[in-house]
Formats: sequence, structure tokens, C-alpha cells
Amino acid sequence: MTHPAAVTACNLDLENLITDTNRSIATLAITTLLKTGAESSVDRLMKQIATFVSEISDEFKIVVVQAIRSLCQKFPKKHGILLNFLSGMLRDEGGLDYKASIADTIITVIEENPEAKENGLAHLCEFIEDCEHTSLAVRILHLLGQEGPRTANPARYIRFIYNRVLLENATVRAAAISAMARFGALCDDLLPNVLVLLSRCQMDADDEVRDRATYFKAILEQHEASLNSQYILNSLTVSISSLEKSLHAYTLNQAAQSKPFDMKTVPAAAIEEAKPTAATGGLTSKPDKPTTSSATRHDMFVEKLAAVPQLQQLNLGPLFRSSQPVELTESETEYTVAVIKHVFPGHIVLQFDCTNTLADQLLEKVRVDLELGEGWELVAEVLAPSLQYNVGGTIYCVVSTPEDLGECVTTIAANLKFTVKDCDPNTGEPDSDEGYDDEYQLEDIEVAVADYVQRVMKGNFGAAWEELGQENELEDTFSLPFKTLEEAVKNIVVYLGLQPCERSDKVPEGKSSHTLLLSGVFRGGHQVLVRTKLALSDGVAMQLTVRAEDSMVAEIMTTAVA
Repeated sequence: MTHPAAVTACNLDLENLITDTNRSIATLAITTLLKTGAESSVDRLMKQIATFVSEISDEFKIVVVQAIRSLCQKFPKKHGILLNFLSGMLRDEGGLDYKASIADTIITVIEENPEAKENGLAHLCEFIEDCEHTSLAVRILHLLGQEGPRTANPARYIRFIYNRVLLENATVRAAAISAMARFGALCDDLLPNVLVLLSRCQMDADDEVRDRATYFKAILEQHEASLNSQYILNSLTVSISSLEKSLHAYTLNQAAQSKPFDMKTVPAAAIEEAKPTAATGGLTSKPDKPTTSSATRHDMFVEKLAAVPQLQQLNLGPLFRSSQPVELTESETEYTVAVIKHVFPGHIVLQFDCTNTLADQLLEKVRVDLELGEGWELVAEVLAPSLQYNVGGTIYCVVSTPEDLGECVTTIAANLKFTVKDCDPNTGEPDSDEGYDDEYQLEDIEVAVADYVQRVMKGNFGAAWEELGQENELEDTFSLPFKTLEEAVKNIVVYLGLQPCERSDKVPEGKSSHTLLLSGVFRGGHQVLVRTKLALSDGVAMQLTVRAEDSMVAEIMTTAVA
């Protein structure tokens, strides 16, 4: 919807189309009304479409559900009637895609509207009592484990979760065990009851269910918050495919096996960016098929860099992270260059992807000349032998980073240097063997704090914060030049490169203060947590508190904002 106000004048005529015998027209009419109607018309619309929904196919029902989702976001105060309507749709007959779209909508409402949490969770609890879809039941149980312990009466959800252990298949039973363990870890008054239930589950017929029950019971019986945080509340955050490859390499390396395997050498799992919902899709839009590729972007870069002999000989160690490409030239210029920063334990490999857009030139011996600051040193470079018209080439520069972390943030000036040979635009053949040296100035390369950080999600930030402790805690206050809290939050997240936790990157409407919670891993495997308290004044006042496993990491994250 791009101009809803223009359509509003037609709403009266659209309401008459709800009963049209052509179900496509009726569906389009109701979804348009849901997107353009006023808050006062929500109750009437829900009554009108109640009978209509039962007469259409699942494909059309999903379109209606998506329209209701946008309505929930537009009018959060109407969550009661909308959730009740969605709950009724959940009880109707329908396939997995249809039921999943309803559950997704209820979960979105719960996440974005705190007032709707308990009402939404109650509807989902009722649904899993008769849910025939294993994947959906597992997802709802996971949500109950995440949100249930933070409600006013967590005990009410235990019965629904334990019922799944008694009545469902092994996959759902295992998910129920994990959900119960979170209640035991977060609710001290429920812990004795949870331990009793877990002990009963140790007699389950399925191996996975028994193992989970035994595992969680053993941890909870220790009554240690740090163990609960590490093994129950905040799960393993490393990339599984990278962990597999690292373990395989470790078993093949006899020399490495003299020391214990170091989990800090395994990169953190990439955080998926939230994709826009399909609420704007039409009737003919189909849900995207899930991708099944197991190779992550990190794995692909590891293989690509390992295939360059000059880089392989340097033994740079495990790749920590790779940045997104940054353009160093305008897109319309004669040469286009983009840089990707690959961060290793003591080095950064700068990958320059270059293209020659001039048909009458052939570039040879193409390299990038860097102006490095104090403490930085060029270790090796891999030239591009030639750049033909519109054929990409890659240049690598390996630089060692300073030992002092405070000097690791820098700006590097760069020039593209090459030998030019004039050539025939049609054949690409050079006119002669002789050429002339030339250079092209590139944009400066910014090496920021975010380049040394991997995002890591913490399911329970409070537990992780307490587990890390105050040993390496630093605090400072700053005045930020932003006009809104939303703008401040967005810029802090981008600049520090950390992962927002517990949906703290969303600022509630009408608030003049907000707390942003951030988590990540600094190069070398050092965990870092940041809590920023923001308040609107002339700009935005910020109290920044950093906790890290390493004192130098805490210092660089604190001073980075200044």
C-alpha cells in the first residue's frame, strides 16, 4: 500500500464487495479494507469477515492473515479483538502454511506489543493442545520457554508444556524438556517442581528426551547462575558448519592435539537479518522456498582465501570475520573497486575486487598502494596480472595489525596503480607491447571497531551480564548529536557492530528514555556486552556500560564512541 488515503474514499463500495461470489475479488476487497480502515472500523470488519473466511481456500486465508498482521502493527490497542479472531482461525481446519502464518502473526504481536504478551501466549497454549504439526508445536514451545518465565504468573504455562511430554511424539517431547528447563533456570520458586518433572522424563522411551532431561537436571541441581546462563539460557553461538570443519582439522593435526581444542577459534554463527514480511504480497505471490545450502558466507571466504597460494603460505590462522563489500569508487567511473576486510588473529587481508570499464584499455600489473599508520605493516600483496574490459580481477593486501588494541582503529589511504596499454575495443588486443604507468585515487578505507566484532545473540541478557561480572567493567557518559532515540539506537548498533538483544533495538512509542542491550565477540574470542541507557535532552544523553572478558576490549569499546 503506497497511497492508502486515496483508497479510503472507496471503502463503502469495497465493503459491498466482501460478499462478491468471486472469492479473489472478495479477498482483495477485505485485505484493502484491513489496510486502509480506521481504528473505529476494526470491530465491524472482524464481524464481517468472520463468515467470509470459512468459505475461502488456505491460499486466500493466508493473504487475509497477512493483512491482519499489518493491522495489528497499525492499531496495537486493538490486540484483544484481533488475537481472539486469529485464535478462532487457529481452531479451524487448515494446512501447515495457513496455521504457521497465523502463529507467526500472533508471535509478531507478542514481540512488538508487551500488553498483548499474556493474551497471545494463552491462545498459543490452547492451540498446541490439539496441534498436529510437529514443527509448529516445537516453535511455540520454544517461544513459551523464552517468554513464559518473564510473565506475572509463569507457573500457569508448566501444565501446557508438560502435557506435551505426556501426549506428543519424541521431537515435541524434547522441545518441551528444553522449555521446562528455562523455567527452572529463571524461576526459583518453580525449580523444585521442574526438577521433579525432569526426573520423570529420565524414564522416557526416546534417547534424545532422556538425555535432555538428564543434562538439564544435572545443571539445575548445581544452583549456579553462571551454569544456567551458559548451558540453558544462552545456547551455543558458534557456526555449526565452521565448528565441524575446525574439529575435523584438529583431528588431522597431530601437533595440535597436544593442546585442548579452543572454541574461541571457531567463528560465531552469522545473525540473520530480519526480512520484510510478505504482508504486501498479492494473491498470486508464493512463499519463497527455503534455501538448503549448508555453506555459510564465512565458509566460502575461508575456501576462497585458502585457494590463494601466497596467502596460504603466511599461516594467518583462523578467519575471524569478513566485512560487507564497501565501494571505494563511484559506480559510473572508469574503474570500479570494492574492498572486503577479512580479519584474522593478527592480520587483516584487504580483498579488492576491481573492474575495468574502459573498452579501449588493458590494465596490467594492477596493485593497490596503501598509506599505513604507525604500528601497521604491509606483509604481502597479491597483484592482479591484468584487467580486461568488464572482466573482474582481485587484489589482496595483507597488513599486520598493531599489538596495542587502541591503535587498531584507523583510516587507510589507497591508490590503484597499474600499467595501461591501449587496445582495440572490439578484440581487446593491445596496440603495442609498450604501456605507461598510471594511478587512480580510491576512497579511504575505514577500519572501525565493528570490523573486529562478531554479533552474538543472547537469549537472556541479564543472566549473561551477571555471568560476565564486574571485573572488567567500564562506564562513561556521552552526549550524542541525534534528535530521536530511534536514530541514536540505529547509529550505536551500526557503529559498535554488536547484536541487539531482547528486542531492545525497538524503542516504544512516546518514550523519552530507553535501554539498549548489545552483545558480541571481539577478535580473539573475547565476549563483550554493552548496556546503554539513553535519554532525550538537547540531543541524546547516553550512559554506556561495557563488560568484557578482557580489560583491553572493554577499554576499546568504551573509547570507540568518543
